[in-house]
Amino acid sequence: MQNRISGILVSLFGIAVLLFVIPGQIEVIDYGWLKPATLPSLAAVIIILSGALHSIFPKGGVDFDPALALRALLIFCIGALGVWLMTFSYLIAAPLLMLVLMWMVGERRWGWLCIGVILLPGFIWFCVDYLLQRPLPGFLS
Repeated sequence: MQNRISGILVSLFGIAVLLFVIPGQIEVIDYGWLKPATLPSLAAVIIILSGALHSIFPKGGVDFDPALALRALLIFCIGALGVWLMTFSYLIAAPLLMLVLMWMVGERRWGWLCIGVILLPGFIWFCVDYLLQRPLPGFLS
């Protein structure tokens, strides 16, 4: 039963994204062959279909562990806080968020921490700011 409920919730999330989030957050343009809403809409449809398939054909059992649920909630809250902080300055918040999340999941190797904290946010900043010519928020962007 829990598998079916989780599938239904995932499908409802995809429907909400498709009907409310994408139209409200993506600008409408009339040029180019790939519209800004195309890929997010495709991802939302995949989420809806995946949730529906999961609720129709549930597999495996579900064991609820309150400690794991609290840990997942903590990681979610940290992620939400990090995304909110990125609205002020991407170049400060993104590396800090990566560091905290990587540390929480147990990563201690300096090489991987440097890649996750320096290289990945820097690459995303380069792609968005220079290649796509879309400014990221913040006083350093």
